[in-house]
Amino acid sequence: MIEVLLSGICGTDLYMIQGYYPFTGILGHEFVGRVREVNASQAEAERLLGKRVVGEINTACKACRLCEKNRPTHCLNRDVLGLIARNGAHAQFMTLPAANLHVVPDSVPDECAVFAEPLAAALQVQSQVVMSPAAKVPAPHSLY
Repeated sequence: MIEVLLSGICGTDLYMIQGYYPFTGILGHEFVGRVREVNASQAEAERLLGKRVVGEINTACKACRLCEKNRPTHCLNRDVLGLIARNGAHAQFMTLPAANLHVVPDSVPDECAVFAEPLAAALQVQSQVVMSPAAKVPAPHSLY
């Protein structure tokens, strides 16, 4: 159980409230929170209880063909915090598996830690897409 300290609103959230995807739960996948309860091993409890955390938003099944190929963020049966089959971070409390949580160092303020998920998402693209130095990337369209 994670007490949400700060959650971010991004373009995906804005698309979701406009009906982009049929999700009816609580939105929010960018957050920093404090672990209040742990239902995991003693080692995980010691690592997490009372700590500030950010989290990986995909919870994979670990059994499908993409999980077997070590691509859990593309799991065919995953749930996604605040997007697919799992309530998100725009709430007072939320849950994620202990394995999805990363402890935030004391030196990192909440206002910076909340950007861990969008930074991780941007960096993950580099490992999934091969581009040549001559490639041209179109400008993204804007919501506004």
